[in-house]
Amino acid sequence: MRTNQNKNYYGKTAKKVRKVNKERNNKRRYLHEPLPLRGAYIAAGIPVNEMQQLQRDNHLFTLGDGQMYDGYDNWPLQSNTRYRLMMRAFAREDVSRSLNQPFEFRAPIQEPLAKRYSDSMLSDSFTTKFTNAHIRDAKTSSSNLWLIAPLVAILIIAIIVGMLVIWWLRCSRRNNRHKTPRHGSISKVALAGSTIPSETSKLLVSGDVYGRHIVNPYDQMNGNGSCAVDQQMDMYPLHQSHLSSTTCNALPVPISILPSSGGAVGGHSLTHPPIPISELAVHIDKLKMNNNALFSQEYESIETGQHFTWENSNRLINKLKNRYANVVAYDHSRVILTSIDGIDGSDYINANYIDGYEKPKAYIATQGPLPETFADFWRMVWEENTVTIVMLTKLEERSRIKCNQYWPGRGASYYGHIQVTLLDTLELAHYTIRTFRLQHRGGSKVREIRHLQYTAWPDHGVPDHPTPFLMFLKRVKTLNRPDAGPIISHCSAGIGRTGAFIVIDCMLERLRYENTVDIYGCVTALRSQRSYMVQTDDQYIFIHDAVLDAVQSGSTEVPASKLYTHVQALMQIQPMDQVSAMELEFRHLATLKMSNSRCVVANLSVNRPKNRLINMVPYDSSRVILRPIPGEEGSDYINASWIDGYRQRSAYIATQGPMPHTVNDFWRMIWEHESSIIVMLIRTTETCREKCFEYWPAEIGAQFANLVVEPIAEYNMSQYVLREFRITDTQSGQTKTLRHFQYVEWPDHCPPKSAELFIDFIHQVHRTKTQFGVDGPITVHCSTGAGRTGVFIALSVIIDRMKLEHVVDVFTTVKLLRTERQNMVQDKDQYHFCYQAALEFLATYDNPYQMS
Repeated sequence: MRTNQNKNYYGKTAKKVRKVNKERNNKRRYLHEPLPLRGAYIAAGIPVNEMQQLQRDNHLFTLGDGQMYDGYDNWPLQSNTRYRLMMRAFAREDVSRSLNQPFEFRAPIQEPLAKRYSDSMLSDSFTTKFTNAHIRDAKTSSSNLWLIAPLVAILIIAIIVGMLVIWWLRCSRRNNRHKTPRHGSISKVALAGSTIPSETSKLLVSGDVYGRHIVNPYDQMNGNGSCAVDQQMDMYPLHQSHLSSTTCNALPVPISILPSSGGAVGGHSLTHPPIPISELAVHIDKLKMNNNALFSQEYESIETGQHFTWENSNRLINKLKNRYANVVAYDHSRVILTSIDGIDGSDYINANYIDGYEKPKAYIATQGPLPETFADFWRMVWEENTVTIVMLTKLEERSRIKCNQYWPGRGASYYGHIQVTLLDTLELAHYTIRTFRLQHRGGSKVREIRHLQYTAWPDHGVPDHPTPFLMFLKRVKTLNRPDAGPIISHCSAGIGRTGAFIVIDCMLERLRYENTVDIYGCVTALRSQRSYMVQTDDQYIFIHDAVLDAVQSGSTEVPASKLYTHVQALMQIQPMDQVSAMELEFRHLATLKMSNSRCVVANLSVNRPKNRLINMVPYDSSRVILRPIPGEEGSDYINASWIDGYRQRSAYIATQGPMPHTVNDFWRMIWEHESSIIVMLIRTTETCREKCFEYWPAEIGAQFANLVVEPIAEYNMSQYVLREFRITDTQSGQTKTLRHFQYVEWPDHCPPKSAELFIDFIHQVHRTKTQFGVDGPITVHCSTGAGRTGVFIALSVIIDRMKLEHVVDVFTTVKLLRTERQNMVQDKDQYHFCYQAALEFLATYDNPYQMS
């Protein structure tokens, strides 16, 4: 059992924290117990057999009797001091954490290990008062219960009436809130309660020392709406409840309320309990019903209001340092810079420390730097020993400046006393990695900083799919050293996307050790440290989608050096299913739901004849759109989808093989979207069936609507045919050269026999693109534009990633392709071939990572 002592605010960020340092006396500590929490001490350790005996005898435990229990001193309570009681029950030894392996392999759907202890609150806050009376005999206290019982009954009735009044007032306020717009309203988010882990609730019983129901320790608010947090439990702050007082220096605690370590006892219903991962998908589906009505309602239940002071942000000298007047930093958690002599306000920056999962100050959430704060920002990076900066916005969005460029575009620049030198820039499809060298003016110490900017967040709303964001987050965690200072994260205001990033990371870290997620509680915790974190309900929904994606997909990234061993394991037959683990992995892809997978345009009556198969059509969100022809309905449609590569967004167009009545549309797409390379992965006829219309002229030029296509040359290689064409627009007179690669060694009903030769083919296509300086997308097609097309694009991405990151993730790569087009990599044999080709790539080239 633990007692908690606190003078004002939130754990280690309190203005006045009475810190009881009993560590020198409490020499015993279990290996599975987290580090001591500031403002808390352990009063007693009670073995399970003693606990059971005390419960059977209905004995009282006296808090503060000065005795030692199982190696812990039960210190006398101090007068005029506020306390709160909580208990931690241990189930079994906790496994040690592996900080150096933030993303160990975990197959899809495999659950993480559960946490081996759980916490429960035993009382609301109470205050001891100065008195000459000492500890009363427990029997005397028991004999006076008949005097207290009527008062307790009256108190319970008063509490019930008060709760009904509060419920009515909240309903009225909620109805008023629904009359005003939500999205983008910074004034509509605030701090609220949360919940405890489900395994904790199983250990809780029905009453505390005052006879009241035990309240969720994450959900206790005081009467004036402010939040006072006594300590951290995992990553969530404990919110202060109504204050009660007592005049004793030792408190009798009925043993009957303490849960036994040997078994689970009854809990209580909670408004927003943590969600078991086995129920997360159903829970999210329920909240999304009726156009996300319950999601919006849950998000709105996080009440509005200021809960802590922000006096430093509102000082006149500091107001110009805030990008937005109403997004400022709480005083208790703000980052305090080293003051510069003679400069008032030089310790201020609009930034707050944010705790992570069982890690205090894991992050710093801040606004996008202003020109006036560039020097302060880099000073913060230096003073906090940060090695990773996460940027979640573009410099400009929708013609509005969201963040000023606070780093040098090339070379070196001074920001105050910090010299920042740009060493490298790596632009990928969804994010950019910059490497900086930092050096203090006049000093010799040099630091290397990684700056990761996520560039795929849309200007409005949230990403369509969370998978690219999760891949970005993995890269952040991989590059951030375990011994580094806080990860500095910012968007524009430092609350919306930044809040989403931190919540997702905290939940993924929690998933490594627990079988539940508590997004509601995590958002609540964040808002106690920086106001308005997670700014819109769309972001709140996106967090849920991202966590669900991670839960369902597992962690399938494998170091390239271990790929062979990994594939050998995947080839083993699973006894329960009588199929290989690789086949189970492939089957799992089909169970994943794709958000924004509407195919309305493709299924319009005017467009249906343009599809080879009714179930192989493009999503509305990623379809290639042609320029409409006036007076011709459906003229903007073609069965083709934009596909992201590893280094570039929309690097490929995946399309079906043209049919006689869609040839004109095909060539129009090639011209309008400036594609200069076509990859064809099929013969026109296979197994006596037409798979693709021969859409190119063989000997003389042919006209397709306003485009004339003329053959220039043809080269017959052992595995493929390379054709060159000249395309002319008869209206503008413009011409361009197009190269057409047809791979002819793909058998009818199985993957290519030689993975090595197919890799050579992929390499030749991309080398041609680089050699001729082609900027447009590579158009890839087979018959349906999904199976073989998916293999070509998947392997292109896999190989590019191996070169740079030295990791392989076939599952995530294929999953990502399927978010952009249906059934990419169509069967288990093609999926196996992707693994086989990746192995072949590693084995064939002496130094594959240097292959250009």
